[in-house]
Amino acid sequence: MNKTILYLAITMLGGAVSAFAVPTTLAVDYRSAAWKPAAGQTNYSVSNVDDTAAFPPGSILTWSSSAGVGVDAPFLLGVGNIDILNVTFGAGAGNGLTGAWVTNLFNGLVDNTGLLVLNTSTGTDFIGFYGLQTSSQNPLGDVYVDFGGAQNVTSAQFYEVNTLGGALGSKGYSVAGFSSSVPDGGTTLTLLGIGLISLTVLHRRFAV
Repeated sequence: MNKTILYLAITMLGGAVSAFAVPTTLAVDYRSAAWKPAAGQTNYSVSNVDDTAAFPPGSILTWSSSAGVGVDAPFLLGVGNIDILNVTFGAGAGNGLTGAWVTNLFNGLVDNTGLLVLNTSTGTDFIGFYGLQTSSQNPLGDVYVDFGGAQNVTSAQFYEVNTLGGALGSKGYSVAGFSSSVPDGGTTLTLLGIGLISLTVLHRRFAV
């Protein structure tokens, strides 16, 4: 857990942003009606994919047909806290995945940053992501998190936080789903430098 927090802190210091339009179809698509009953639940499963609002205590899952599944923390616990969405894949449901689509990073007054801990058949990746809001290109903060190639994923944990607290930042980020292909074309915004932040500068592999 301490290593995870360390990587999350480093993620907030620098990197780049890649903004693409979320595809209309995904290999694991949380926007589908099958996931609608997840709203208000702590845990919900569809087709060997299991989602849990893991932290803070008392959090519940959210759902929308445009943004997918997310985490909504109790108001007092949500202020300044790290919101964690835990995803586990059974029976090969996570095989061949290439990336995840994080949505709604900007439904508050400040931008948010996060870390994806990706467990695969060959090890663990720590992938930092950060949304950069622009009114014309990325108004809702939809960010593609690249896995660096096709991976057989066993579990994934999304950590989202903003440094000014939940009262000013996101009220509950979402994940539209996981893709089995890398985005091709579309709008790409790449900005480098401390404070502008994020693609996958922390993409590292550790053997299990």
